[in-house]
Amino acid sequence: MKLFIIVICLLASINEIFMVSSYPKLLVVSYDAFRHDYFQRNFTPFMKHLKEEGTDVDYMINAFVTKTFPNHHTMATGFYVETHGVLENMILTADNKIIKLTPELFQYNKNILPIWTINEMANKERHSGSMMWPGGEFEYNGINATFADPLNISMTWQARADRVLSWFLDPNEPINFAILYIEEPDFHAHGLGTQHPRVNDVLMKLDNFTKYIHDKLKEKNLTDVNVIHLSDHGMVDVKIPQIINITNYINKSECTILETANTIFVNPHPGKEEIVYKKLHDAAINTSAFSVYRKNEIPERYHYSKTERMSSIFVIAKSEYAFQYLFKSFPYYEKTFNITINNQSLFGVHGYDNEDPKMHPMFFARGPAFKSNCKLEPFHNVDLYPLFCNILDIECAETNGTLNAFKKCLKSFPTNDVPYSEPMLIAVLVAMGIVGTISILATLYLRRKRQREEILYRRILDDARMEQLWDEHQDVEHMWH
Repeated sequence: MKLFIIVICLLASINEIFMVSSYPKLLVVSYDAFRHDYFQRNFTPFMKHLKEEGTDVDYMINAFVTKTFPNHHTMATGFYVETHGVLENMILTADNKIIKLTPELFQYNKNILPIWTINEMANKERHSGSMMWPGGEFEYNGINATFADPLNISMTWQARADRVLSWFLDPNEPINFAILYIEEPDFHAHGLGTQHPRVNDVLMKLDNFTKYIHDKLKEKNLTDVNVIHLSDHGMVDVKIPQIINITNYINKSECTILETANTIFVNPHPGKEEIVYKKLHDAAINTSAFSVYRKNEIPERYHYSKTERMSSIFVIAKSEYAFQYLFKSFPYYEKTFNITINNQSLFGVHGYDNEDPKMHPMFFARGPAFKSNCKLEPFHNVDLYPLFCNILDIECAETNGTLNAFKKCLKSFPTNDVPYSEPMLIAVLVAMGIVGTISILATLYLRRKRQREEILYRRILDDARMEQLWDEHQDVEHMWH
């Protein structure tokens, strides 16, 4: 009976092996607003262990503007924000059109395709899965990810991970690439500030969640999945006295504006361009709290202005300052976090200059593609796209990124698709060897048992109950044969 159970378990393992994709596998996990220096707080021991064992970097340089949607799409496409067109989580175009979270926001440039689409296009047996990644639920080039779930923060992190791992084991269309989005620590840090004890509690929960992912990968025999943990941006703390009311300096009747907590997009009405710009420019000098640019004056290093989506004037707060739009979130913060807001309250804000160290996110990785105990030099997140392509072993078009930053910590890969990945072949051969050995041992065991039974038959032929015993053993013989 024990032997039967062992064989069944091995057959189940082999079946699971054949259910997975034969192509190189990659899982990317994004933790929103996980600043690179949060590890120094010592609330993330498992993450620290992964960083030390695998490949990591002190910090990653994100794209400007340092917001969630722009940076997730930069990581997914390898292009700067001005090229892929996702300038903000919400956009005011030059013709005063407001674009929110819709396919239109992410499909500005039809020639730019995210990595999950490229993976699907590379081979009909390649499949991608997007779990709540910004823009991941939309169609690109007429193609959707095989599996795609939109944002739903009521779904637990563990449930998200379980669902993603089930996609890797799907019996019909197993994925070889997945992206998983987690809204923390961004959510708590916005309402409580980055230094609040509850943010540290969130860091501990994220650490446990990360361990959960890796434990489940082992449990499900998915140890050949490369796993990259990263973030989109950091966060700084702002107090109420540092909040600027921009309407003190401009008249909304003279322009159309779109406000966020730290950026403002301005389209002056016809004939009001110079008036609006001068008012903002003078206020920027007098307050030293923000910068104002005409579209053609936006610093080149931002890679932010060369798009028809950019408004005529762009205003950005300096670090630790914010605009009055932040006030709109206060009732929600008080209700959600059960707090009473006062002038000493801290609020987390991001979207500032991507050279600001507090805007820099984290990155670390582990898996068969990466060397152990390898430290990278800081790199730009546009470089992630070529890294994804390299790991997945697919050809990708040139982007703003380069693979050079990772060569130090990458192992070699096959250049073409092959019927089975090396880890899979090894697993299959080992499993077949084990089953074959057990089969041989089982055959020998049954043969010896039969010999012992035959000797027993001969010894009891003279027994008075020979006929009864013989009938019983005839039944056993039928079972063997």
